[in-house]
Amino acid sequence: MAIATDGSAAGAHVTLGDIDMSKTAAPPLRRTTARFVVPNSNLAPKIMRDLVGALLVATGHPALVEDARVCVSEVITNVHLHTRTTLVYLDVTLHPERVQFAAWDDDSWGPRFVPTWLNFHSDEERGRGLLLVQELSADWGVTWPLDGEQGHKRVWFALDDPSHGEFAA
Repeated sequence: MAIATDGSAAGAHVTLGDIDMSKTAAPPLRRTTARFVVPNSNLAPKIMRDLVGALLVATGHPALVEDARVCVSEVITNVHLHTRTTLVYLDVTLHPERVQFAAWDDDSWGPRFVPTWLNFHSDEERGRGLLLVQELSADWGVTWPLDGEQGHKRVWFALDDPSHGEFAA
């Protein structure tokens, strides 16, 4: 599944494979949540970013596709690299003006820690993922269940859609 955009925020030309999705996109929903679940493998980031791209276009948020794909790829890669979970989960909550994403796992192994970006040198390939998420998103954070059990950590971020609601020009 290939998703491409022309890079413009308003009225982006988006294709999904051979389909011009900019002509088939539905108006943004009032509020709905989609959950994607994939096996924890090195393919999980690609699968999730392709699913998210298609969902955003289909629900009237094509302006968010590029930033969402980068951020989703980063948080799902972190789940893959730093947990022992067998499945990776991604919840996407769509609002007209904002889309929220939460990547989570069912890994109860190990102590709780707050994911953060690493100190890195300019020639290193690792350690920039959450810095990218912070720069591209309107907000981001980490949450755990209220009952204090281990696992099910959620790394979440939100993207504001400049073409809808209070963010529209």
